[in-house]
Formats: sequence, C-alpha cells, structure tokens
Amino acid sequence: VWPGVALGSGPKAMHLARRLGPRSIAPLHGSQAFSGRRGGAGSDGQFAGASSATAVAVRARALCGAPSQSSALKAPSPRADFPALPAFADQALRGFGQVVFCNSPASGALIGAGLLWADPCLAALAATGCVSATAAARVAGFDAGAVSAGLFGYNGALVGCAFAVFLGFEYMEPAMAATAAGGAASALVTSRLGKVLTAVPQWTLAFNATAISALLWARRSSVPSAAPAAAESAAPARGAAEMSLGEWCSSSLTGVSQIFVVNDAISGALMLAGIVAYSAGAAAATLLGSGLGAGAGAAWGADAEDVKAGLWGFNPALTSLAVSIFFVPLGFSPLVLVCGGAVASAAATVVISGTFREALEVPSCTLPFCLVASGCYLLAGRLPGLALAAAPHSPEANLRAFRAAAAASAR
Repeated sequence: VWPGVALGSGPKAMHLARRLGPRSIAPLHGSQAFSGRRGGAGSDGQFAGASSATAVAVRARALCGAPSQSSALKAPSPRADFPALPAFADQALRGFGQVVFCNSPASGALIGAGLLWADPCLAALAATGCVSATAAARVAGFDAGAVSAGLFGYNGALVGCAFAVFLGFEYMEPAMAATAAGGAASALVTSRLGKVLTAVPQWTLAFNATAISALLWARRSSVPSAAPAAAESAAPARGAAEMSLGEWCSSSLTGVSQIFVVNDAISGALMLAGIVAYSAGAAAATLLGSGLGAGAGAAWGADAEDVKAGLWGFNPALTSLAVSIFFVPLGFSPLVLVCGGAVASAAATVVISGTFREALEVPSCTLPFCLVASGCYLLAGRLPGLALAAAPHSPEANLRAFRAAAAASAR
C-alpha cells in the first residue's frame, strides 16, 4: 500500500493471526518497527478550560448535534492544578483523554505515558494521528468548542494505535505519513457523522471507518502467508480456568490498555490513573466492565491467553464507561446497565469479530462497543431509573447537577 508497508507481523500481529486465521497477515521481512516489547491489540475535572461552549461541545458528542446553549448546564470553573498549556497542545492532550471520555489534559498526559511505557513507536503514531486530526479540524473550520475539547482528536489517536499494531512498517517515514493521512481523514468522517447521526452518539465510529478501510486496503494488497498458522499451532490452548489469580487481576488492566490496542498491565494502570484523575466513578466503571468482559470470556470457554491479553475486556470496559458518563447514577438501574452492557459487549464481540474474521479477515476494532453502547443509550427514559445527564460529564458531576436542577425546580 505504501513503501515498506504490509499487514504486520511480530508478537502483536501473531495475536491478530490467531483471531483471523492463517491467511490474514503477511510477514514483513527485515526490521519489525512496531513489534515493541509490550504492544498488542467528557471534561477536565469540571468541563475544564472553557465557558459553556465546552459543555455544549461535550453535549454535542452525546447527541451528535449542537444543542442550544440553554440545554447545557453552566460549566464549573476549570481545575487549577494543571499548568496552562499552548492551545494546540491542550487540544491534543484532551484528544487523548477523550478516547475514554475525559476532556482533561492531565488525563491525556497519563494516557500518553501509558502508551510510551508500552511502545514508544505506537505512542508516536498515536500522537501523530491525534495531532493530524486536530489540525485538520482547525484548518477546516469545524466547531471551535468541539476542537478545544478534543472531540476531533480522539479518533485520530486510535487510528495511530491501530496502524502501529495491525500494519507493519519498515520505516518511520511511511508510518508517520500514513497515520497523518488517516488522522486527518478521521476528523472529516467525524464531522460528517455528526450531521447524520441524531439519535445516539457517534462513539468511535469515525475511528472504525478509517482504520478498517485502511486495513481492508492493506489486506487486499498483501501477500497471503501461512507463517502465522505455525505460531498458532506452536502454542497449545489453555483454558481461562487455568489462569492464576495474578493473571486474572492483570487481565482487567490489560482490558483497559487494549482500548488503545496495547497489551500491558502497567500501561493499563497508567491509563486507569488518567481516568481516575478525571473521575473515580468513571474509572471504577471502566475496571468493572473490563473484569466482567474477562469473566464472560472465561464462561464462553475462551483461550486463557486471549483473556489475559485483555481482548475480552476492552469493548466491555468502553461500554461500562460510556454508561457511567452519559447516565445519571440514580438507584440500581444504571449499575445494572453498566454490568449488563459489559456482558452484552463481550457477546457482541464474539459475533461481530467472528463475522469480520470470516468475511473480511480484519479486526472488528471497537464496533461491538459502538453497537451495544448505542443500545444502552436508547434505553434512557424507557426503563425506570435510567435518565440521561443534561450535560454528560462523570457519575459524580452528573448526580450533583441532577440534584441541583431538582432543587432549583422545587423552589
């Protein structure tokens, strides 16, 4: 597809090969630039950094449209514990954070640290994609509030992560060029989706559309090889029931890291710390979703290596996190939705990834999350105790805002 580019090999690609079959990946001869040692498959504290325009931008992510200013709650003051940054750097860091619904440069910095720990090359491509998407949105004149909140950058960051893992690059130059193009494309797709989707958020659909299209293009241009099959047969399957307690604990963290296509528990812990810096409740929902996804994989009889690598955890983690961000935590209903959404995401991953494996021989990325999270979102108001937040932020802020609005209406 590009000079020195083919569908990847190495430790990360071998894991993909086990999921997609022996003809999915062409081995890359020479240096394996992205086979790194650990790589594998919102609003700053208080809508930080903005006036009510930022609250509207975050609300726009929920509704995929631009509601009136009056529909958003008044934005609290920005946090004072993070130093002021140049505008573009602030927007890029928020883009990293918005992958996990955290419009916070502090969260983005911790997530970037997690990526650097796992694989510096992957981190570089993630940064390239995020910066490219943010720059493209600025040049195109897209909504300034959304750009400032990082809402155009997060899909680009994920595109960079996916390119680093699923495409093999011999040289850094074509890797950076491809990622820059993919990041910019994701910003354009994000803008178009915002005009088409009206009932549900667009989640990470722009990332999925961009990355899967590129992988299909690369797949069609690569040379089939049976080499990955040997790696698969050399590693006998091990049931999840044979996993140790330590492996079970680390699987929840790798489920978090796999949101960014990284297989590393320490990286996952740093990313989780980034979410904690934004909202402890959101972090708890993320970890719970990842753990439930791992448990669902074990119940399904999944290979222990897949469960340990977090491949069963990242879609459930994202779904549980999304529920915690967009719903008001009233009673047990939202908690049931957090748990049920995680299990449903694990089941959807089985079905959708299997379909993609058989029909397209590419990964389904986060499409299962997008599907299930949309279903959860549409349950608002249809089941008792499920209410969407007026201005989605975090479980704690959503509840405070709900109570404040109720008290104001009672006066």
